[in-house]
Amino acid sequence: MSKKLAICVPHYRRKEHLDTFIPHMEDFMKKYHPDIEFKIFIANQIEPDTVLRFNRGTAKNIAFNEALKEGFDYFCFHDIDMVPEDETCDYSYPSDNPQHLAVHISQFDYMLPSIQYFGGAILFTKEQFENINGYSNDYWNWGMEDDDLLWRCQQEDYVINDKLPQTNTMINSLEFDGLDSYVEIPPSVSLRDLTTESFTWSILVKPYDNFDVPMYLIGDLQNRQYIHNYILGRTGYQMGFAYDNSRAFSFSMYDFKNKHNYMWLKRNPDIWSHLMITHDHENNSLRFYLNGEESDARFGHGVESPLIMNGNAKRYGGVPYYLGVKNPNENSPSNFFYGKVAQVGMWNRVLDDSEIKDFYSNDITNCNDYDGCVLHYEFSNVDENYVYDISGNNNHGINHGCQVTTENLDDISHTIVPHRRNGRFKSLKHPINGIVNNRFVFQEDTSRNEKRFFTEVQYGLWDTKKDGLTDLKYEVDSVDKIGRHDFINFICKHDNIPEWQ
Repeated sequence: MSKKLAICVPHYRRKEHLDTFIPHMEDFMKKYHPDIEFKIFIANQIEPDTVLRFNRGTAKNIAFNEALKEGFDYFCFHDIDMVPEDETCDYSYPSDNPQHLAVHISQFDYMLPSIQYFGGAILFTKEQFENINGYSNDYWNWGMEDDDLLWRCQQEDYVINDKLPQTNTMINSLEFDGLDSYVEIPPSVSLRDLTTESFTWSILVKPYDNFDVPMYLIGDLQNRQYIHNYILGRTGYQMGFAYDNSRAFSFSMYDFKNKHNYMWLKRNPDIWSHLMITHDHENNSLRFYLNGEESDARFGHGVESPLIMNGNAKRYGGVPYYLGVKNPNENSPSNFFYGKVAQVGMWNRVLDDSEIKDFYSNDITNCNDYDGCVLHYEFSNVDENYVYDISGNNNHGINHGCQVTTENLDDISHTIVPHRRNGRFKSLKHPINGIVNNRFVFQEDTSRNEKRFFTEVQYGLWDTKKDGLTDLKYEVDSVDKIGRHDFINFICKHDNIPEWQ
């Protein structure tokens, strides 16, 4: 017997979308999935009757709960303003893992807005959705309930968590205390003009979660500011790798006209990451890699790479390199890097695609295997005064208070992402609910959602097993029929309804 699909849709005053959504889904399923028995359950919140107290997560949980009573086997949680375009949108049964369908969306020029985007249309089996305890019931109005959903999937191992092959390897690393420890690398003949010409840098790094540096939150209008803790670079017109308080790695570089070029990649703290940057002097291009994967805005992985600079790179001449600090003479709590570095490599040329692939499929610590290596630190030879270069170029660093640690490198994991089917979807026209001019449209409630997710849920301070299907409180006022589909008018009965108007 074939599995029955319930399409679960949250709704609050979106009649113009409802009038399009249902006939579109009828036509689409008849054309592309004639063998799937399906029904649409629209959960329409009638109380509280205000957008500021609309709860999308609760509405989806209610649609699931009501569909479950009619014996449906699997469920697609679907935005009402997003419709499938073609055969890439596969609504068949998700046997092993939840499946994210809305990957290529017209609203985002058919690109992912972020690599961990998990909204629009998502398939779950009954068991999968119950195992994660459904959606949270404590995100009100707009924002973050989809991020929370991916977090719940991660806790149940319903995500893709691939790793580099370098595992169970003993490594030495240099630890930076975030206060005053750093390494100065003098500008030798082989390093002086390195950043002006073609070069490649690589670094294996683990930034700690630095609670002394406030996290960048879009909703925190009073206190937010970007803070870049530089890991490796040159000061003055600052260039190099940094870990930002927006939870992203970045690389910045100036051209000869002092124009700033900036690249970034989202990444959580307290995990090992391998970064690589290449600068091609001939075409003034930068390429940025995380764990061997090049930044690709089409798939939400940071910014577009390559980045084309307007001219040649800025000359730094006799300016030294620093590891673990932006500028040792600057008195600022955000100036020093807090974390570990286990490998640094520099080459006086661009490693080509085949070399980079080989580098990441074999041993990322053997920088000397590739021609043009002018600096290689792997921290097996460090004393209180020096970090010794094993490239043979004597580019030894001057150690200022850094300590060597030894540990087993369990894994270098790629960014955790949902299982996806790469569907192509059209966004129906609607007012922007998210971010306009770098602030939230619904500032008070969305900023609350953001803060709760990043500072409570991700730190394990929120019990997801007590928030979701297990504490769902609602009353069905009436059920209207739209053809054979159910329009469920419900009253939200949660105790935690916000008081703001």
